[in-house]
Amino acid sequence: MHAPYPVVDELSPATLARRLSAGVLDAGLLLVLGGWLIPAARLRDTAWLALLGGSLVLVVVVVQWALHGRTGATVGRFATGIRTLDVESRRPIGMLRVLLRGAVVAAGLLAFVVGALVVLASPSFDRTGRRRGWHDLAARDEVLDVRSRVLVQAPPTPVRLPEPAPTPVRQERRPVSVPGWAVAESSAANRGTDLLDVLLDEGRPAALVLAPISPQRSGPDLDTRATPVVRQVGLSYGLAPELEMTRPAGPRDDLVAQPADSVAVDRTVAEVELADGRRVLIARTALVGRNPASDADVQLVRVVDPARSVSKTHLQIGVEPGGVWVADRGSTNGTVVTLPDGAQVVCRVDQQVRLRVGSTVSFGDCSLRLVRAPGSDPVS
Repeated sequence: MHAPYPVVDELSPATLARRLSAGVLDAGLLLVLGGWLIPAARLRDTAWLALLGGSLVLVVVVVQWALHGRTGATVGRFATGIRTLDVESRRPIGMLRVLLRGAVVAAGLLAFVVGALVVLASPSFDRTGRRRGWHDLAARDEVLDVRSRVLVQAPPTPVRLPEPAPTPVRQERRPVSVPGWAVAESSAANRGTDLLDVLLDEGRPAALVLAPISPQRSGPDLDTRATPVVRQVGLSYGLAPELEMTRPAGPRDDLVAQPADSVAVDRTVAEVELADGRRVLIARTALVGRNPASDADVQLVRVVDPARSVSKTHLQIGVEPGGVWVADRGSTNGTVVTLPDGAQVVCRVDQQVRLRVGSTVSFGDCSLRLVRAPGSDPVS
């Protein structure tokens, strides 16, 4: 069986001019291959010449009938690019239905030949726009223009190689006075950056997805106890175990506890300490970055970063009665939280991660530490 043609949306109905051209070509082929012998035999009154002409005409009609039924086209329809196909399956209709089409046209010859012309012109009366004549309706077929099946392959899109990124100019860093914890946590911050280089694709710029200023409660906050953590890997080399063991210290009588300050402490805010020694109180929401900006009335915390490793709006800190959380704002170098027990959590974009007092947040070459949460006393 002939393969089906494309669906109706890809094929348009054949015009009357194209159908008429196909019929004229088929009639001309019939006349050239034997039809001219019949009138010539009558002029010469030669019986064998008439018999030869009639035989050739019969052979051409049968061949055209078989082609029309099996492929959906005669020689004239092949030349004009139209096919007679089934309305639903888009396959050739077969020889019996082709014979039915011809019988409807032949019935029009009984009406003084004019009826045949009306049948052939009936496709123009079709109100559906598919140009199906009375003979097409009887055989449940449709004459379609299949020239649209030829697809022109589009030229391949040229591949553009990425331009090499300019080498950043390193600025000389001046020594600054920082708290002791910031120096101790510098190695943890570097480990967090190395981890982000593995988890994130640094070759492409990260898409900036801004979290809402008022945190939505569509889902529960991230519980750091159920989050996969990155533990420190022990070294396989070093001193002997008895030399690496820390000996317990003896009692000391020279340490005297300092009297507690009598200054009142606001227990409804959180306090963070930046790596440069500044301490910042956060009441509700704060945006931290190299040059943070927001249209809403929120607190903006700017950090000094000559190397530009911190994004303009890098992370967001939220303070609630139940605790403090941090969320990355789609930064380039990411954010890593180091818990007091040494476990590290990589912050996903717009994912709220709860902080415990004493936790360190590393972002770029900078970091900050949660000194006090609402309802708790500050740590040293």
